[in-house]
Amino acid sequence: MKKLRWRLFLHFSLQFISVAALMVIVVFLTLIVVIGLYAEDVSKYNRYQAKLESIAVDTGFSFTKLEMNKDWDKELEKEHIWVQIIDHEGNVIESGNVPEYIPNKYTYHELKDMKDTKQLQDFSLTFYLETFYESPYLFVLGYRDGTNLLLKRIVEEYGASGGIAEADRTKVENLLEKQNGTLKIYRADETTLQTIGTERYEEEQPLDVFVRDVAPDIYSSKRTTYEDQKNGVVWELYTPNDNKNEVKLETYLDVARGFLITGAIVLFITIAISIWNGFRYGNPLFIFANWLGRMGNGNYNEVLTERERKKVYRKNGNVRLRFKLYQEVFEAFHDMAGKLDASRKEREQLEITRTEWMTGISHDLRTPLSTMQGYGNLLESGQYEWTKDELEDIGKTIGEKSDYMLHLIEDFSLSFQLKNSGNQVQFERVAVNPLIESILEKFQRDRILKDYAISLIPLQKNRFLSVNERLFERMLDNLIYNAMKHNPPGTSVEIILEENNEEIKMVVKDNGVGMDEATKKHLFDRYYRGTNTDERVEGTGLGMSIAMQIAELHGGEITVETWEHVGTEVSVILPENRSRIPLLDS
Repeated sequence: MKKLRWRLFLHFSLQFISVAALMVIVVFLTLIVVIGLYAEDVSKYNRYQAKLESIAVDTGFSFTKLEMNKDWDKELEKEHIWVQIIDHEGNVIESGNVPEYIPNKYTYHELKDMKDTKQLQDFSLTFYLETFYESPYLFVLGYRDGTNLLLKRIVEEYGASGGIAEADRTKVENLLEKQNGTLKIYRADETTLQTIGTERYEEEQPLDVFVRDVAPDIYSSKRTTYEDQKNGVVWELYTPNDNKNEVKLETYLDVARGFLITGAIVLFITIAISIWNGFRYGNPLFIFANWLGRMGNGNYNEVLTERERKKVYRKNGNVRLRFKLYQEVFEAFHDMAGKLDASRKEREQLEITRTEWMTGISHDLRTPLSTMQGYGNLLESGQYEWTKDELEDIGKTIGEKSDYMLHLIEDFSLSFQLKNSGNQVQFERVAVNPLIESILEKFQRDRILKDYAISLIPLQKNRFLSVNERLFERMLDNLIYNAMKHNPPGTSVEIILEENNEEIKMVVKDNGVGMDEATKKHLFDRYYRGTNTDERVEGTGLGMSIAMQIAELHGGEITVETWEHVGTEVSVILPENRSRIPLLDS
């Protein structure tokens, strides 16, 4: 599934990146249109400022200095304006259509005065500061403002006393009449002293003092102001504005339309992609849902219907391109269906085995119980006079049958404890050689097992294991009893101890009849009781399963090698270092 994860990641990443790129392109184009409309709009309302900014944008950058596009020279000359580019030190590094008497270097105070008055000799000024480069550059545009020159002349020739004398009023009116101008003179407290001229213009609102700086060409009049600080009066001259452009809603409506069109395009693209994704990713999900439904009903053989198979696969067996993204999912479903089918068959076989086991265990328990019941009835009846030897034989038989039944019950209890218990088992460090020798001693003393030779090949140097002695002994008992119980008398059983790095290997080896493949395959299955001889084999079928569980509890493993008519080797490999570990659920 790692390939599928990366394919899904790349697929969805590329898809969303493509969608994002498309959205960016649409928005970018919209912004270009909006900026173009806005720039056109601004150029209408502040002609000289827009012209200067256009010159700044069109000015190229060389390795040493800014170079103004020479195409502007003719237009500057035609409009009777000039432009200078001033660097951070006040030097003019580039210019266009500049009169000879305009300086080519400025001091701090000269630039400050130009900024405050927006005047240089007979020219009005407009500024644009370019900060894109490492060092800032100032673009200056100069133009002759007739209104400003007129006001300057009136103040110089007739305004020495802070107003227009009655004797000069007619002369001033004649000058104003030529430009349809109106002159207002007022004190700093806005008290009007004089108004000369017949033309009347709209009253100024307080905020207009700022608006006129940003968009002077939206007004029908041009306002030029001179502050006479000596006499404490302000001169304002109003003349018609030939560059006036009324603020129209068309531009803003165009901007709104542009955004509406952009929103509609984005919405259309989103809906189209959603529908495409719905079909592209919905069809496989429907197939998976149908698939899971059939598997839920236990129909593992029909993973895909014939119609679905033709939809997903080509004739050559390859997955179609539109389903290629989920190729690993289809393969995983096939594998899962196979495993579930195998699991079902295994459960069915397990149920058969369990039934057989219940039948066998009932027989195993019934046989000793019948014997014990028979002896009990005889003893209870009082019909016989039992000799001491007969009573000893009866007692011995009842004891053996009781031990046998107890052994069966202990096997059941221990198997379920190892499987389900959540308690912890205490491990202790014990010497390996003495532990094995003490376990084998009881086999060597047992007269019943006198026909089986048992021997030990110990470790050359003593090693230690962390074990639970009771469980470890039970594991080894099961392995040794198996080697004897399923082999004829005269069989030799050899326990071989080996050491390898931090592991101890214990091999229980016999030279008996061996096992067939079926018995070996199911050797560690619960309730399985293999038969290698013609004799009926008694037991719970839990011995080897319990041995495996105990080995795993100690962090080890058990492997089996067997050869028919040659013998069997059961190897237990345990780690040397083991700590307190909870019982494992199998």
